[in-house]
Amino acid sequence: MGTEFAGLSGIAHGQPVKQTTAVRLLQQLHEAENAASFLFEPEAPISYEAGQYLRYTLPHANPDNRGVTRSFTIASFPAEPNIRVTTRLSEPSSSFKRALAHLEPGAVLETSGPFGRFVYSDTATPAVFIAGGIGITPFRSIIGDLAARKIRAKITLLYSNRTADIPFRSFLDGLLPDWSELQPVYTVTQPPEDWTGPRGRIDASFIERHVDDLAERVFFISGPTALVEAMRRTLSEIGVDPARVKHEAFPGYDR
Repeated sequence: MGTEFAGLSGIAHGQPVKQTTAVRLLQQLHEAENAASFLFEPEAPISYEAGQYLRYTLPHANPDNRGVTRSFTIASFPAEPNIRVTTRLSEPSSSFKRALAHLEPGAVLETSGPFGRFVYSDTATPAVFIAGGIGITPFRSIIGDLAARKIRAKITLLYSNRTADIPFRSFLDGLLPDWSELQPVYTVTQPPEDWTGPRGRIDASFIERHVDDLAERVFFISGPTALVEAMRRTLSEIGVDPARVKHEAFPGYDR
């Protein structure tokens, strides 16, 4: 997800060709409330699949007990020239995130990877992507990659965010005119008075209301651990075969 995480839950890791590559910070971009993207230029090309992640090493003073290395989903997609890390920067925050937030353009980090198998390879099978908050990052990568390759897969994106300031909404909505089978559905748990879209969390009735062919879909879930576990239980309760569910949980989501 573009926020730091401890690993990939429920998906066996493959044996990727690991690269160790230096990346140089180009700029920091505001994405949404308490969310920022960091664009890095790699010293050498980094070969990865959309949905994978890299490990970053950022030496800094007084690191917390989690040390100086973190893993972040690659929020960019392979056709983009730079590597995008997108994360929440709300307080309290980890020492790593505080150091990241204060980096100046030109700063260099070491990366290793790519890692992970949270990838959508069988694009002939329609998919449901379920994202919570900054858990949208692997889906930005996957959807952006499909758009760049002109693959118009049937995808329903169910995206829950706390506020109406939704990361990457403009990016996603900008793809809709040329991609009729991409259907994003945004729901807000703390909506403003003028919010006219769905409200509240994603639950069984929400999924069944927006996905009418559950048995035909493959499901991807990304977000904080609590959301991922809740969605896995919910999908099981409404009859989705667990073998058709991939999930990526981020225990470090709030730090």
